[in-house]
Amino acid sequence: MRITLAQVEAFYWTVQLGSAQKAAQHLNLAQPTISLRLKDLGEVLGVDLLERSSRGLVMTAEGRLLLPRVRSIMAEIQGIQQQDAARAVVGAIRVGLAEGFAVNCLAPLLAGLLEDHPSLEPEWVVSTSTTLEVSLLDDKLDVAVLLNPLGHEKLALKPLGPQPTHWVAPVSWDMDSAVEPKHLWDKPIISNPPPSAMYRQVTHWFALAGIQPQHISICTSVAVIPELVAAGLGAAILPTAMALRYVAEGTIQMLASSPKIENGRLFLGSRVGVADQKIIAVERTTSRVLEKLHYLQVEAGNVA
Repeated sequence: MRITLAQVEAFYWTVQLGSAQKAAQHLNLAQPTISLRLKDLGEVLGVDLLERSSRGLVMTAEGRLLLPRVRSIMAEIQGIQQQDAARAVVGAIRVGLAEGFAVNCLAPLLAGLLEDHPSLEPEWVVSTSTTLEVSLLDDKLDVAVLLNPLGHEKLALKPLGPQPTHWVAPVSWDMDSAVEPKHLWDKPIISNPPPSAMYRQVTHWFALAGIQPQHISICTSVAVIPELVAAGLGAAILPTAMALRYVAEGTIQMLASSPKIENGRLFLGSRVGVADQKIIAVERTTSRVLEKLHYLQVEAGNVA
């Protein structure tokens, strides 16, 4: 018996995705087929590569030794598949967008993809960044724009740049001076749920002063939060580009803050070891569109 590429591929994707079932779904095969290939590979090598635990399938010491060589083989295969870089980029791709980013950038990004790759068929998923990370790991997305990702060894993260961010409050609060944590700790705060990037930004800002906010109202939709602020129901941290729309309408005010809010960091995330022309196409168009929009350098007037 000899080692086959199918066996190597089954081992690689089982490790990458965490289970034989997910590997089978990714490769459009039946799970017993993956399990048989894993069994055959172990028999050829004369070692156990995977074992079951309470967390599912995990690599043995022999499996961990084999993994770098398998990754090299898969990288070479993917490189061969991409040699014809001039071929048309066609077909479906599942793209996730952090919601605050999507509100401001989905329309121009879709227009950019239609211009650059008219045969590409993006399927958009808009959610919190932490939810999108899980979807990437579960092979439910191919690529995603993430905000302040938690990070994972199986995710490749390409920095895009800072997403300018500000505290905002209802105009009716009439807060003129720069706000500090002591000015907002007892006021209603509206945020995405933990462990979202927004929630981490809020709690970190208060923690710098050793303070915990008394009233945090949780809202899963970034797009709804400025509506709640405009209705006078609380303050929030929002992407500057989103806040500026409501400032122009006269319903909310952006607040200078001390300490300053740390800008969000945007990344393009995909699974480690997955090299696909469609993912590369989305990456390039996203970078081009953001540069054209000057999104990563949004101006906010005289707000510090």
